Amino acid sequence: MFLKSIRFRFIAWYAAILSVTFLLFSMILYYNFSGNLYARLDDLLETKAEGIFNSIDTYWETQKLEAMKSGADENVFSRINNINFAKIAERFVNEKLHDPELISMVVQILDSNGKIIVSSTNVVSIPDVSPEKLKYIVKEDGLFENFAVKLASAKSLQFRLLNAPVIENDKVAYVVQVASPLNSINTALRRLRFLLFLLLPITVLVTSIVAGEFLASVTLRPINDIIKTARQITAENMKLRITAPNSKDEIRHLADTFNNMLDKIERSFATQRHFMQDISHELRTPLTILKGELEVALKRDRSQDEYSSILRSNLEEINNINRIVENLLMLLRFDAGEATLKKEPVDIAVLLEGVVNDLRAMAVQKGLTVDFSYNGSEKVILEVDKEKLRRAFLNIIDNAIKYTPQKGNISVMLDNEKDYAKIVFKDTGMGIAKEDLPFIFDRFYRTDKSRSDSSFGLGLSIVKSIVESHRGFIEAESLTGEGTAFTMRLPISRD
Repeated sequence: MFLKSIRFRFIAWYAAILSVTFLLFSMILYYNFSGNLYARLDDLLETKAEGIFNSIDTYWETQKLEAMKSGADENVFSRINNINFAKIAERFVNEKLHDPELISMVVQILDSNGKIIVSSTNVVSIPDVSPEKLKYIVKEDGLFENFAVKLASAKSLQFRLLNAPVIENDKVAYVVQVASPLNSINTALRRLRFLLFLLLPITVLVTSIVAGEFLASVTLRPINDIIKTARQITAENMKLRITAPNSKDEIRHLADTFNNMLDKIERSFATQRHFMQDISHELRTPLTILKGELEVALKRDRSQDEYSSILRSNLEEINNINRIVENLLMLLRFDAGEATLKKEPVDIAVLLEGVVNDLRAMAVQKGLTVDFSYNGSEKVILEVDKEKLRRAFLNIIDNAIKYTPQKGNISVMLDNEKDYAKIVFKDTGMGIAKEDLPFIFDRFYRTDKSRSDSSFGLGLSIVKSIVESHRGFIEAESLTGEGTAFTMRLPISRD
């Protein structure tokens, strides 16, 4: 279980990143240190080679001046393959054998052909210089190289060698070879490798266990608190919330997001609970009527007219139940986004006028007047589902007719408002109380709880769902005893 936990992955990733970082650091440190050691040794070899040049040239110039005083010709004093020069070089090397500055070094003087004139030791064998190699040394004005010498103990001793040519009249006069053992550098590098490769695993191990565990604990502590609180939240305990840390990091964002999700779930549970209570209540009434009438009918024999009346009443209640189910199915489709809209270009003025004319006869029977008005000169064309929008208009106007007293007035006004068609449904009915107004679009909500009618409090919920599915919106204003106004806005098609 621990191997699959975030804590283990955190520590493992921390150890891996730390290992790579330390490895790169160690490699850079090692190569930089090694380069510095070799650079210092190369500078030393160049300095010694330059000192040898100057010393031999001083010897040579002294001999040259003495010979010229005796009448010798200057042109014969060339160092190239000159036996006198070879003797001077040999004498210089032999004199310097015990020089403290050269005692740890090997010095060889080669002639222009790469053959040894003199060597400071017979023990160390410096690699021969071939003609091709000599040309390369002259071309590069010197060459550094490493070579190894096998000892009697079967071990080998490594040296760093500088091949430095001396040019006279654009030709090689002689070559100075200066070699120094690399044992001090190799020892220093071995110690550094030991320290790095010993300390690296120990540092990674200790840091990963101690620091990684500490960082994981500090980082995951708020998440553990969230998990602990989340386990205590149940359907019966939806009020509990995550305690958000006093920070502005991702953990705080996670806690806030989780709390927002809990708020939505709690509201959803409350809505579903309320919905189930409402639908149970709404279905209980027609089912109770059905059961009562059937029980009465079965108590004794009835006449044909009585049975016919009972059946007609039962059919009416069944139709009421059917309407509730159909309306609920429609609302559920809208909620799930599964309600398909068969959109087509519709002249909204023509559609509204048709709905008003269809309901005018019902209004006249109740002593009401219904008016429609549109003063615009252009057609208001909407891309809508004609049948669903017609149903929304019918629901609003039908409600107005039901709850407007005799001699009242219902007006439907259409207006072109930039990108929206504005439709106002206004009546002079009983109005809606201020405390009820925010809930009139909720399902099964009725302002008069004692009223028994066939609306079941779903009409305005369906209206709102239809309007919003067309990317529109609807709002209501009302004063008790003065009437209600519904304002609907639907987007206009500009194509």
